[in-house]
Amino acid sequence: MIEPAMYLELAEESGTRAILYNFFADALARKLDVSWLNPHFQAPLSSGLPDVEGKEELLTALNQAAHETEYFQKVQLDHDALFSVPGAKLIFPYESCYTHRNVDGTFGRLWQEPAQDMYRILKEWEIQLAEGWDLIPDHIAIELFFMGNLCRLVSERRENKDEMQRLLEWEKQIFVKHLRPWVFELLSNIENKSETEFYRGTAKLLRAFLREEEALVNTFN
Repeated sequence: MIEPAMYLELAEESGTRAILYNFFADALARKLDVSWLNPHFQAPLSSGLPDVEGKEELLTALNQAAHETEYFQKVQLDHDALFSVPGAKLIFPYESCYTHRNVDGTFGRLWQEPAQDMYRILKEWEIQLAEGWDLIPDHIAIELFFMGNLCRLVSERRENKDEMQRLLEWEKQIFVKHLRPWVFELLSNIENKSETEFYRGTAKLLRAFLREEEALVNTFN
């Protein structure tokens, strides 16, 4: 069980964790759109993102995309090549493809057990995805989004320690079962195959964030 003194600290941290999970989910769910180029959106990122490897790359890429239409389009094409268009760069951002591989070691088929499990979980929790997120349930963006939702609930229910304990146990379950087995390999693939600083920076930032998350959720007993 969580030590009583830790509940308030965890509740306060969870609000920030939810924002970061949702940021990364949105970055990977769909291609960059003009809302990312708004200076009122970009400004808070400089102070809100953790000061780790990848941050400068991501911020520089967003600034370049805001001023160069050609680069903005390059980032959009990079997303398509990495996440949706068949080709040498496609990395299959689905848990099933990594954890249920073909016999020869190549990426496995879609909609295997992890996707079915995430589908049941999302339905049980009545999770409403953002408009345009027409994604299979074990897509990396959806798993990150669900973790962000759990963090948000922890922050909101700080007065109910039993409920917080239940939510924290769910966080650990989702991280250990649905993220840790494949996410770091996915991020390495993004970093190696991306042609833009935006996705390389995102991969590096997310890796650092999830390494901290891994250490944190391991304390949720």
